[in-house]
Amino acid sequence: MRPETLKAIVRRPPRALELPQGFVDAAVLIPVWEGRLLFTVRSADLPHHAAQVSFPGGRCDEGETPEQAALREAWEEVGLRADLVEILGHLDPTFSPFGFRIFPLLAQLREEPQLRPNPLEVSEILWVPVEELLQVPAYAEERVTPPPEGALAAPPGVIRRRVWHYPWRGYDIWGVTGNIVHDFLERIKQTQL
Repeated sequence: MRPETLKAIVRRPPRALELPQGFVDAAVLIPVWEGRLLFTVRSADLPHHAAQVSFPGGRCDEGETPEQAALREAWEEVGLRADLVEILGHLDPTFSPFGFRIFPLLAQLREEPQLRPNPLEVSEILWVPVEELLQVPAYAEERVTPPPEGALAAPPGVIRRRVWHYPWRGYDIWGVTGNIVHDFLERIKQTQL
């Protein structure tokens, strides 16, 4: 994947998304190296989203920008050094039903990183070719669920949301991560028109 393509897909500014009362900010890094996206498989022992495929990321600490949070979390989760990362821009922010407003940050890696997953947070590292994701028979489902137990904040009643699934080599890339992947791939398709 050419650097021009990556830069083109973040040229459009991300849409604004107000922070609802009780929600907190979080950020994820979408690292790209030689046409592949870096994903993690979360540890089965984590309290939220255990064993799910995700991008490196997490909650923003007090006074931290989304960029700082994404880089810190990528270092803590997989040992990705910040000096290897060039943040190109933002995709559209999104909400997690667990009370997070999430900022996805697209990043190009300057060289192939030597990663070491933190076993307390990550059970596996996946390098997923973008070309394969573009060919995946993705599907969306409408989810209507009560606010999840343990959520930081959620609107009263049920939560209605569209959730994208990208089945890839036995993994289901879905939920917030699937929705971010969908935004990423749709932007790529628009640059190729």
